[in-house]
Amino acid sequence: MAAKLDVGGVKNAKSLKAGERFSMPETTSFADELMSVKALRSLPTQVYITCFTLTALTIFMMGTVPNWMFIANFLFWRFMYNAGIGYMLWSQSKSMAFSEWYRTLPNSKYGWIVTALEKGVVLKQDGKEIPYKTSEYPNEFNAWILFRIIVNIILANDFVAYLVFAIVYFEFPETIGMGDIAFYVIGLLLMAFAFWSKSDAHRVLGNFAWYWGDFFFTLEGDLNFDGIFQMFPHPMYTVGYCFYYGLSLVSQSYVVFYTSVFAHICQMVFLVLVENPHIEKIYGALGTPTEELRKKEELTFRDQWGFFSQKRDMILLWNLSPYHAADVFTFLLICYSAIIAYSIKSWEWHVVHLAVWRLFHTVGLGIIMKKQAQENFWVKQFSSAQNAFDSWKKIYNLSLTMNHALFFVVCCHCFAFMPDNTIIRPGDYPFYCFKVSCGALLIGLNMYVSNAVHHVLGDFGWFYGDFFVATVPHKITYSGIYRYLNNPEAVMGYAGYYGAALMTSSYRVGVIAMVCHLTAIAFSKYVEEPFMLQKYGNEMRKVGGLQEEVIKKTKQLEQVTKQVVAKVEKAVAKKGDKKD
Repeated sequence: MAAKLDVGGVKNAKSLKAGERFSMPETTSFADELMSVKALRSLPTQVYITCFTLTALTIFMMGTVPNWMFIANFLFWRFMYNAGIGYMLWSQSKSMAFSEWYRTLPNSKYGWIVTALEKGVVLKQDGKEIPYKTSEYPNEFNAWILFRIIVNIILANDFVAYLVFAIVYFEFPETIGMGDIAFYVIGLLLMAFAFWSKSDAHRVLGNFAWYWGDFFFTLEGDLNFDGIFQMFPHPMYTVGYCFYYGLSLVSQSYVVFYTSVFAHICQMVFLVLVENPHIEKIYGALGTPTEELRKKEELTFRDQWGFFSQKRDMILLWNLSPYHAADVFTFLLICYSAIIAYSIKSWEWHVVHLAVWRLFHTVGLGIIMKKQAQENFWVKQFSSAQNAFDSWKKIYNLSLTMNHALFFVVCCHCFAFMPDNTIIRPGDYPFYCFKVSCGALLIGLNMYVSNAVHHVLGDFGWFYGDFFVATVPHKITYSGIYRYLNNPEAVMGYAGYYGAALMTSSYRVGVIAMVCHLTAIAFSKYVEEPFMLQKYGNEMRKVGGLQEEVIKKTKQLEQVTKQVVAKVEKAVAKKGDKKD
């Protein structure tokens, strides 16, 4: 889930298959169940307490069994989570398979499961525990209650197995230096942040969404974004996994780091293949296209004279067509650049080449866009706005593609395998692999951000269509990645450049990446922002969701600090009065 359901006091629910409406009682969290006498005496709670206790006790096998067995144990529970729970949810979304399986339980040899549920599950109403009778609730709710127990078993063991595995591979440094202290401090901060993000996510979601309740039934209410969901997309699966990377730094184990990266990738695959399709299926249909959106689609994608034809315009080299002159020209120019890169060995020459294209992209195209915004300069040079925009798209994509291609050329010429001038751990091959892995992760982040930006803007916004086309209706919206940042491309759109600097082990590439990033920020500040203010005015928000939430949390922290200081001062004053 990506948001909380604002349902007020009474939670009215509706099953997905039969459409049966019912009042959903208050359920308890995993921690609450461990503190409930009724739950502790029940078979389900005793099962998962026994399971994760046994998993924790495997720590005493350290030294008697090969260390890889602890990795295998963790990966077993990780696959139980991502593949096991993933399959159950996927089949539930497709055909309500889990609910149908539960329907057969009461009249089968597994009827004792239903009896165990009624005896052990804790429900509340008005803050008081109430008896749970499966006959009073629809099949989907009862199936969800059973599913929660399975989830508790798997998630608890997944977490405990990871902790045991990390402890086994913990590496104590021979001498503690400043680098080690930095790793410990940063690691502990990441772990603390992950704990806060998970707890805040649970506060926002509640037990219903925390246990994927909308795969079984829906709650009546509106989707609202709050807290950590205002700051990051899918925080439980993104920043919530900072704990893995924090513990990797604290343990200073490359095995822990690479295993953590693999586990995190598995979680993201779970998100993409299981959660996102179901969220789109359940909540995506809630919104209907507005008249403004329908008109925009008609004008921009009309086959004969729309601003976008049936053939999608090339973005970088995506949608490359051998039958379009601009696409072929861009491709041939990149081929010539590759030949020049192979022929000329001087990295300085390639840096100058990149600088020329960078100036053209930011200053040259920036001036065109500035004059177009002020006096319709570009459109006046053509017979129609359609021709003007079509020409602009080709030039912009050529410039953007050449900038990325030439930066790659510079990286190739500046690449150094384990250079001797590395400040941190020179000659350390495992650390070098760690740097390369971090660089690859940054490139992956860059690709995700660019794809998310295009997903929100579409081709029209990607090519700055509102600068050139006045007939298409515009309305500024903050959805997708723009919910968290006002300009994500300027903030994180060059993460891949910094990743390349890490992978090449080149300070030169790092400096060039910083310069390219600064020019992009300047382009945004002096070209995009003035136009946006001119066109949209009060519709523009001042800060993004991330910054807004940080400001809110900072103010809350200041208030708490003032209250604590006031109490301390008051206590000190009283103590002084008593002495007098």
